[in-house]
Amino acid sequence: MIKRKKSRLSLSILILSLSVLNGCFRHIAPEGIGPTDLEEGLIAYDQGRWEKAIQHLDQAIKNYPENTEALFKRGNISQRLEKIDDAISSYREVVRIDKNHFKAHYNLANLYSYEKADTVQAVFHYRRFLSISPNHPLARKAQNKLKQLTKIPGEHRNSQHVATFSELVEETAPLAGQLVQPPISPLPPSIASPSIKPLNRGVFPQVVCISGMQGQKKVEGSGFIVGDKGYILASRHQVDRATHLMARFQDGTAYPATLLSISETLDLALLQIPFQGMTPLLFDLQQSPSVGDSVLAIGCPFGLNHSASKGIISAPERIFDQKPLLQTDVAVNPGSSGGPLLNREGAVLGVIIGVLPKAQGISFALPARDARHFLGETFLQIGTLYAEAKRYDEAAEALRMSSEFRPDSAQTLNNLGEVYRRLKQYETAETVYLRAILSQPSYADAHYNLGILYDNHLKNKKQAVIHYKRYLALNPASRDAALVGQWLALAESKE
Repeated sequence: MIKRKKSRLSLSILILSLSVLNGCFRHIAPEGIGPTDLEEGLIAYDQGRWEKAIQHLDQAIKNYPENTEALFKRGNISQRLEKIDDAISSYREVVRIDKNHFKAHYNLANLYSYEKADTVQAVFHYRRFLSISPNHPLARKAQNKLKQLTKIPGEHRNSQHVATFSELVEETAPLAGQLVQPPISPLPPSIASPSIKPLNRGVFPQVVCISGMQGQKKVEGSGFIVGDKGYILASRHQVDRATHLMARFQDGTAYPATLLSISETLDLALLQIPFQGMTPLLFDLQQSPSVGDSVLAIGCPFGLNHSASKGIISAPERIFDQKPLLQTDVAVNPGSSGGPLLNREGAVLGVIIGVLPKAQGISFALPARDARHFLGETFLQIGTLYAEAKRYDEAAEALRMSSEFRPDSAQTLNNLGEVYRRLKQYETAETVYLRAILSQPSYADAHYNLGILYDNHLKNKKQAVIHYKRYLALNPASRDAALVGQWLALAESKE
């Protein structure tokens, strides 16, 4: 991607958006006490005394780290002073605390687009802004910018049919995993530093100890490698809202970890570290283990490095909080959460969740199938985000990982097929689209995209007609139905 040069125009656009989106409610101290640090910071802001405003806002944030008003104003000031990285840092903290803060999403989108030329982040935040505040006066401007960023070079509906990615269904997010706001750049480079020694291959070296800070409190947990690009599955409650996350292997090698996605419902989190080449743990594919099956739990209880405990499956399905859990008698303590529960072959049966209060010899794990669902949906979201930003190689990698965890997901296969089509790997795209239809014959988007592939690229009008007709039968009321009807008539005339 060619990085844009800064210009007076882009700066004026940013300042304009800043002036529109810098209003917040003010907190006034009780009468007779005097203004709070936040109020003094806001007064100094209104007077243009930036250094004094920053001083008071920083103190307000120190007193209350989740003060989104002070953080947002600090971001405004940094943006005015053209301290772009500082502004982004403040706005990122705002949306971490309040994922629906549409003003911060809008300003982040502009900064990433005009100042950083980071299309992925810009697309993400424009989308978030529009989903939260679709009727905002700046919505049309955001929509136009989003269309510009996601337009496919050289493809226009008037001259050539354009296939589409299946849109992600927001309602599935609580189970599927919510990309962290914001979702990293996303995905940091997964390249091991040459100054760090290679990992020693011990027993289950894929298990890591997770540590971080929540305010002044140190948090510790466990996790394990689930992808060869440094992806780690961990427990949400141990890492959400934590800073300075680190993942430590058995030999003491440690790497900074970046939080990519969480599921509050499943209490899972996906992290990534800058290390690649580690063979991930595999998941057991059976529906449920049997009572009495031997299991092994590995984790870092009380921060103790890579402790293992043996046990058995006490009950394969216990329903707690409307979700099934594996009951086992393995020893689980604070810090064990997020570690794997393994069968005799070393495959992951579940992810350690915790114990019942005051209970002895009873612990629980989330079944492997739910963890696989979380990972599959998360990589689908990441891959689709990459694809919309036209970073197709990275999109293909993430979507391939999604299909490994959820091989029967027609949505994942459809989007992967469209990525291959845009990479001009037409035969591979055909194979993947057909897999999507084999998995779910009624999946209309795959028929739509296959019709376009046969019509435009593989020059097979007969097959194009078949899939155009199938799409219209499945989705006759769609906004594209009339257009597909025109394509169908033209394809039939050339058979």
